[in-house]
Amino acid sequence: MPVYKMPHLRGWAVAGGLAVLPAIGRNEVLLLDTVTWREAGRIAVHGQPVFAIAQPGGRRVWVNFAFPDNDTVQVIDLPSRRIVKELKPGRAVLHMEFTARGEQVWISSRDDDAVIVYDPASFAELARIRAEKPSGIFFTSRAFMTGF
Repeated sequence: MPVYKMPHLRGWAVAGGLAVLPAIGRNEVLLLDTVTWREAGRIAVHGQPVFAIAQPGGRRVWVNFAFPDNDTVQVIDLPSRRIVKELKPGRAVLHMEFTARGEQVWISSRDDDAVIVYDPASFAELARIRAEKPSGIFFTSRAFMTGF
């Protein structure tokens, strides 16, 4: 299938002994065992994934998608390898970022001029912050972390 947005080099997550990689040109994420680096499975998702980010605690991974499916975020439970939630934060979801302790996840919706804040435990929307064409979200808690 056509590739509309190439996943970034840091577009994959490591959690629960697995690396979760966006599959370029496919509607799935790839699972790699972090000990052997062999494929451990695949999970079908909503569209072509761009970012897979690990929720603090290592149980869930949040995934966003390339155009034309970029209004959606899916949450994958790694132990069961199932999608447990699908959110529609807004048009052109570009980036997602957890707060330092993981009590919130902030999601940018460029085409809706908003940053949406969710509670990752209940998936409730906590706030919608007006922002002109937001893209990346960069909290100071990761300012000195290598590889992010």
